[in-house]
Amino acid sequence: MSGNKKTILIVDDEPDICEILSMTFGSKGFKALTANNGKQALEIVKANKIDVIVSDIQMPGGNGIELLEEVKRLNSSLPVVLFISGFADITVEDAYDKGAEAIFAKPFSNKVLIQAVSKAISEMEQNQKPKRALRESTNLQIEVKFPQFEVSRQANMTNLGRGGFFISLNEALPKADDPVSFKIEIDGELDTVIKGQGVVKWVRLQKRDDSLPGCGIEFVSFEGNGKSKIFEFINFLKTKQYIPKF
Repeated sequence: MSGNKKTILIVDDEPDICEILSMTFGSKGFKALTANNGKQALEIVKANKIDVIVSDIQMPGGNGIELLEEVKRLNSSLPVVLFISGFADITVEDAYDKGAEAIFAKPFSNKVLIQAVSKAISEMEQNQKPKRALRESTNLQIEVKFPQFEVSRQANMTNLGRGGFFISLNEALPKADDPVSFKIEIDGELDTVIKGQGVVKWVRLQKRDDSLPGCGIEFVSFEGNGKSKIFEFINFLKTKQYIPKF
């Protein structure tokens, strides 16, 4: 993978991690900038064109979640990759809901991190098409199949984002990290069927406030031209840029 002079901002209060990641991404063709905390990082974002941010969460002087929220206010399409330490006070569900593109536990694999950054940048570039005729929400029937269940099931997709989708299910829920195959049938102007594979990122077992029980699923792969078709469909929707919460 070549960064092709994309600019990556690495945010961590541990200088060794900043130095190692700066060298790692520099060797892949990225221009690497570093910051020691969220507040310093936000000033860098305001003063520079940043393509992707890799940030720790627990930091004195401005944590990663505060940075994530502020960055999304400035530019909702900017990918952000978060590290999560064992002491981070946030769930996977909430991190994705706030706009995280990927989440890692320390210690992390540099190879996996590089792949996630490459994916985030690639998907950001593909999703820069002008938007058309925005609609208020997604409410589609989707066919899903989890390995622990013998038959495919119909579910309601209540929201769709660049990273994946949320489906509401009331019983026999899967577990986090379970693989899933899916088929989305879109009627109307697009009139297409999109098939692919995903992975369950979180599960909500019961209704919470206005949030339905179900699971957030991340896209892994598509059959045929399914990837371009899903981005085309997203461009018709007023939708979040990440796996939505509900």
